[in-house]
Amino acid sequence: MTLTEAIGQFLYEESAALDEARYSDWLALLADDFRYEVPQPITPQSPDEEQYSSRMPISRESKGSLRMRFDRVSSEYAWSDRPRHFLRHFVSNIRVCPLGPDEWEVRSNVLVARSRSSEENTLATAGRVDVLRGDPERGFLLAARTVHLDVEVPSAGQLIPVY
Repeated sequence: MTLTEAIGQFLYEESAALDEARYSDWLALLADDFRYEVPQPITPQSPDEEQYSSRMPISRESKGSLRMRFDRVSSEYAWSDRPRHFLRHFVSNIRVCPLGPDEWEVRSNVLVARSRSSEENTLATAGRVDVLRGDPERGFLLAARTVHLDVEVPSAGQLIPVY
């Protein structure tokens, strides 16, 4: 198996853990210093300008803050999360670039489909930039993730959860 295939398999398993609400399994794939960010999409005046604001993130999380979020969802008091959503992550166009001896930048495209009972189905597309580290026991750990949404004004449904 090539490095790109192994990283792709890791990303598919990581997405499956989210889709199947196996949050503790997903958190175990994160490095302790994990950073997650969703920069605010903007419409620049010039095609040469950035499409995302680094000063105004929509979301900025750590492994600890995500753990607290998933603990709340798993509690009996998370009424807004009952019943659970149907969720699917589709990961494609995986590109790998080495950053160091055991660290890689991984760019991919994602489509996240979300639905629940009477609510309208929601689709969100995005580009992701991940930093993966080699781990002798688990193969890889996710050290950072930046999600670039493909819409300037995302709806609430497009933000939950893009991870």
